[in-house]
Amino acid sequence: MSEASNQPRSTFYNNARTSIGSNLSRQRTLSSSSIDPYEDPVLGLERVSQSQTIRRRPRRSENPEAADGRSELEEDHALSSKFESLNYEICENQLYRDAEFKSGHQLNLKRIQLNRWIACFLIGIFTALAGVVIDILVSTSANFKFNYVLQTLVDKCDDGEAIAGGGCMWLVQLAWMAYNCSMVFIAACLVIFWAPIAAGSGIPQIKCFLNGIHIPEVVHLKTLVVKVFGVSAAVAGGLCAGKEGPMIHSGGAIGAGISQGKLHKKLDPGFFREFRNDREKRDFVSAGAAAGVAAAFGAPIGGVLFAIEEGASFWNQALTWRMFFSAMIASFTLNATLTYYFKQDGLLSWNGLANFGVFEDKKYTIWEIPLFLLIGVIGGCTGALFNSLNYRISEFRKKFVSNKWQRLMEALLVAAVSAFTGFVTLFVVDDCVPLGLGENRTEGLNRLYCKKGEYSAVANLFFANPEESVKSLLHSPIGSFKPTTLLIFAIEYFVLSVWTFGLAVPSGVFIPALLTGAAWGRLFGLGVEWLFPNVAGMDPGKYALMGAAAQLGGVVRMTISLTAILLEATKDMTFGLPIMLVLMMAKWVGDFLSDGLYDLCIELSEVPLLGWNAPKMARNITAGTVMRSDILAMEKRVRVGRVMEYLTATSHHAFPVVDRIDESDISRLPDYGRLEGYILRTQLVALLKKRAYRHEWEEDLVGKMMSEQDFIEIDSDEVLPEVGDEDENAWMDLSPYMHPHPHRVPLNASLPFIYRLFRGLGLRYLMVVNEDNRLRGIITRKDVARFRNTKGFALRELYITDHQY
Repeated sequence: MSEASNQPRSTFYNNARTSIGSNLSRQRTLSSSSIDPYEDPVLGLERVSQSQTIRRRPRRSENPEAADGRSELEEDHALSSKFESLNYEICENQLYRDAEFKSGHQLNLKRIQLNRWIACFLIGIFTALAGVVIDILVSTSANFKFNYVLQTLVDKCDDGEAIAGGGCMWLVQLAWMAYNCSMVFIAACLVIFWAPIAAGSGIPQIKCFLNGIHIPEVVHLKTLVVKVFGVSAAVAGGLCAGKEGPMIHSGGAIGAGISQGKLHKKLDPGFFREFRNDREKRDFVSAGAAAGVAAAFGAPIGGVLFAIEEGASFWNQALTWRMFFSAMIASFTLNATLTYYFKQDGLLSWNGLANFGVFEDKKYTIWEIPLFLLIGVIGGCTGALFNSLNYRISEFRKKFVSNKWQRLMEALLVAAVSAFTGFVTLFVVDDCVPLGLGENRTEGLNRLYCKKGEYSAVANLFFANPEESVKSLLHSPIGSFKPTTLLIFAIEYFVLSVWTFGLAVPSGVFIPALLTGAAWGRLFGLGVEWLFPNVAGMDPGKYALMGAAAQLGGVVRMTISLTAILLEATKDMTFGLPIMLVLMMAKWVGDFLSDGLYDLCIELSEVPLLGWNAPKMARNITAGTVMRSDILAMEKRVRVGRVMEYLTATSHHAFPVVDRIDESDISRLPDYGRLEGYILRTQLVALLKKRAYRHEWEEDLVGKMMSEQDFIEIDSDEVLPEVGDEDENAWMDLSPYMHPHPHRVPLNASLPFIYRLFRGLGLRYLMVVNEDNRLRGIITRKDVARFRNTKGFALRELYITDHQY
């Protein structure tokens, strides 16, 4: 193609340039290729579920002030346009293929394979060290709080009036609340003012990342630092929060950081450069998540199953083996380090951050199976209630607690209320039992309201380490807790957990759910013992274990991985069958009533997640309806000025490459020719930075001017290089760099078929062509994700909006 051959189309290009440059002010036009006739893919899609509601439904991207009116609409949901997909597909361009002809390529492949194992080994080591730091910080804070803050005040109270009297009791309570609030203040400030993405457990964000969605800063170094120190402060501050969920997020961040071989752009020693792409990074984040579970629960097998069930959307046998290797290294390293710290050198049977102990009485009979199933039903109901209440609170936060100082004050309020609730319960509920009956973990608090030689069972639940409280409920002998104590504690801890999850602090839901379920499960066991007093072998501890499993399963809807985690945490396979049955029942009942907690968090964040299954009742929705027809394409040989226009006027991350572009006689859109590939925005930026173009037309124009290394770590958001007027007319040859065989579907391909392609192959783009292979549109993740099923498999179509609360 010569320069002269482009002259007849100069009028079209000038018109296109004017159209692109003014796209922010142009009016919407009707489109016949979508359920929503008002879509404008160049500006950001805006879609509604039914055409008859277009006029009465608020347009959030056009009128953000009208967004509050959407609360009146039942099915008004949105997807955020700020989330982009990750590039999991390998760009098999000419540079990629030529690499196989280079000498030493096979040796290089072996080196890369060895580096994968080295990286997984380091991921296990550093994930375990992060867990060690968290555990030591929480333990040190607890010792300081009990031995210095609380013990000093209690000793002073013993010298004066009755401890249960007014002034002294309030002094102890105020000191406890002040310490807790100071710890939560640190955790909240780290999140609010430095790394907001570190709030919560982080599991929904890691799940989205592994699904193929780029969540900004989700695996950055500062996120890891805030996660480790923030969750330590939050747990030390007495919140109803666990450190196990944040450990999974921390493991994922460590996996991402180690695999990229650098801490920051300015601190780059150059390690593992071959892994600096989204595909490799995804696999190492999966290994980090598995290592995080292994470090948290001492459950390497459970960690692998968790990464497969909840995290990794794409895996293979080799990846599974590397995940297990990282998990085993993490578990071994954490055990070896903590046993040294706690002066039990060589005791490698240490059980991670959550030690649930070993059951001595392992008997259960067949007639107890229906009771276990009933516990599963209760867990499914209470889990669904937890999720529904937390979702409503999170919606309220999203609308009305968006200010940084409001979020900080809410965190401090929850910390104060949690401490106050524990002290009030300790004062109101009289549950003092002899020291020999159960384990006493609160030497100072038991003296506030109990006689000498006794301790408060309420204090043993509210003020001990949450993991120790779970262990106490599972293994304390009969009579250690009164039914009233268990009932009041379960209700209060349930409410506080609902309120706490979603605060602007790093916090997990695993331990709070396990503790709540263990409390009402033990109460259930006491009820069974009361109903059948003559049955031997009744142990409320095993019912506490089933209740803990049911509550957590009802909240997070995990089955296989949670079964393995609980079995490894308790070091016994005896209860494998009842735990599995309880979790299955809790999931079935919970799914009937509501979605899982992590799915609700993702929905509230408006993330375009692709689930395991395609939408039902969608076979009559075809690619012609789903696709974006208003696209911008390029030819293989293009002017630099044309490239700069496209990159400056749009935020598109990829551009189809066709054999020719003509002006259409029947549409304002160009008439694109046959599809030959696509070129990424990052590749175009790299070509411009390296000035990979020529002013005179040549065959094999710039095919040898770039290498694979030149395209590593180019950010699509980087500032475009300055291009002089004389360079705008230079030629750029895209054929050596474009992806020459993109996935494509015909116009009549069904939505379920398209969905399976995106979900199974991890696609970011899918081209739509007619029977002559002429480009007609492009489909992205958001175009597919906006189709959702409601109850009864009714199909709805969501917004895609730029508006953020």
